[in-house]
Amino acid sequence: MSCASTQKTVKYRNSELSNFNPAPRSMSPPTAVSEDPVIDPTHVRSQADYHFALGEALSLDGESERAIEEFKLATVYDAESAEIRLRLGNEYLRQGLLTESVEQAELALKLDSESVDVHLFLGGLYSALKMYKQAHEQYQFVAHKEPTNNEVPLYLGALYVEQEKFDEAEAQFLHAAKMKGNERAYLAHYYIGKMRASQGEANLQRAEKAFVKSLQLKPDFDEGVLALSDLYTSKGLKAKSIKLLESYQEQFGPQKSIAFQLSQMYLDAENYTKAYKHLQVLESFEPKNLNVKVKMALILIEQKTYDSAIEKLEEIIVMSPGSDKIRFYLAAVYEETGRADLAIENFKKIESSSTYFADAVVHASYLYRKKTDLKSAAELLKVSIAARDDIPQFYAFYASILDEQKEYKRGVGMLEAALQKFPDNTQLRFYLGSMYDRLGKTEETISEMRKVVALEANHVQALNYLAYTFAEQSKNLEEAESLARQAMDIQPNDAFILDTLGWVLFKQGRVEDSIQYLEAAYRLKPDESIIAEHLGDAYYVFELAAKAKEMYLKAVSVESDESKVSKLRAKIVSLDSRLQSDRTPASAFGK
Repeated sequence: MSCASTQKTVKYRNSELSNFNPAPRSMSPPTAVSEDPVIDPTHVRSQADYHFALGEALSLDGESERAIEEFKLATVYDAESAEIRLRLGNEYLRQGLLTESVEQAELALKLDSESVDVHLFLGGLYSALKMYKQAHEQYQFVAHKEPTNNEVPLYLGALYVEQEKFDEAEAQFLHAAKMKGNERAYLAHYYIGKMRASQGEANLQRAEKAFVKSLQLKPDFDEGVLALSDLYTSKGLKAKSIKLLESYQEQFGPQKSIAFQLSQMYLDAENYTKAYKHLQVLESFEPKNLNVKVKMALILIEQKTYDSAIEKLEEIIVMSPGSDKIRFYLAAVYEETGRADLAIENFKKIESSSTYFADAVVHASYLYRKKTDLKSAAELLKVSIAARDDIPQFYAFYASILDEQKEYKRGVGMLEAALQKFPDNTQLRFYLGSMYDRLGKTEETISEMRKVVALEANHVQALNYLAYTFAEQSKNLEEAESLARQAMDIQPNDAFILDTLGWVLFKQGRVEDSIQYLEAAYRLKPDESIIAEHLGDAYYVFELAAKAKEMYLKAVSVESDESKVSKLRAKIVSLDSRLQSDRTPASAFGK
């Protein structure tokens, strides 16, 4: 209960001691009028006032520890001032020093046992320390001395709540609400509502009634509206909760706390348009609140309003240039909108210490490759590995770039070094195996692919690669079929796996079976030269010459490698020659 908080700022009745416009720190203590300043009462009084005023100034500036020193000095010159003791107790409380705060408050009470401020402050301290009996005594003293003080029943009610004496607490709150001239009666009903809501579902109806009464007394009470909204939400009445908050904003808004609540509720409901509207309200209250701006930017990205998202992200970057997360979002939006150069520029600004660094480098490298600037992609990856050699994705992507550049030996050297750091990384081993294959090192290829499968039994790429390698060598064909079928079980609609299985069956002499898989592969990937060629070979051996020629021609039309095109044209010439002459034995071709 906030009314019982020990953080209550004491309102001093002595206006001189409550001076919130104290003298500047540079002010020197007034010169004593007596020749003996030690005993001159004017000097003593002025010293007490000076240190007290300086303590107030320091406290207002947030320098609580120095303020305590000044208040303590003030007690040296006026040890009998209850007000100074009370102010020192408040400052100790601000520092979380409860024992010292209680000590000063009890000294203040001895100096002025009739002070209402001291009794209320000490009551709050005792309550915080769970010294409920002592706290009750302090509040009761004030209740007897000032029977019209409408704050005391609230403090007593809060004290009863802490002791879980809920009915006694409600009686005190209702007493406060009924006190004549109490302009804050709405708070009493609000506290009843908070108390009952905390007691569980059985008391929600009583809580709702109390909140409604509070709002009847003060319709623009934002905390009451928020509390009632939370209650509706807890009962599953989200639409009613939102309607209540929207109604408040229309009548009394815009109000920051209500806008915050509505924005969260709409975000949770994925109603981004309405969430954005209330985030705009929050932004008007807190134009430098980066959290609000980030939420707005993410909504714009979600709605694919990319230009507006870029504008908002750029605004955030100006305010927080070191935010790697925002920099990454900005780069990603530039990438999404096809502005590759700006995307790369922002991805490259992300520091190597960032958690976004790995993704940023990979994205930038991908964009370089997309621009066919393989040199820049390779250079970026090389520099990134030098900065962070603990990120295996860099080596894998670098290998793919070197593969495209046909830098196979360089790729092998890089991957062999990388695997010294990451011996169990299956993707790096897979790339190394494929690089060995490019160099014609078939046994090394098989060895690496077996290691990959040993580390990850369902590594579908390695299973397929190993099966195809065996098929190309026309050896271990039974194992090759087993590996290909295992890969197909994992990815049944992969054209390359279907092609591998078909090719293995072809190499086993099971041509009819092979055609079924090769045709299925071709249907999935008609623009892949090797699949069309394999199907053509199967058709040829199965004496479907016209179909075989059709597949070879298709393979030529989609093949970019001139050496492979020449091989295909040779097959077409051989086929044409066969069609014009006597039948050539099928065994003379293709196996």
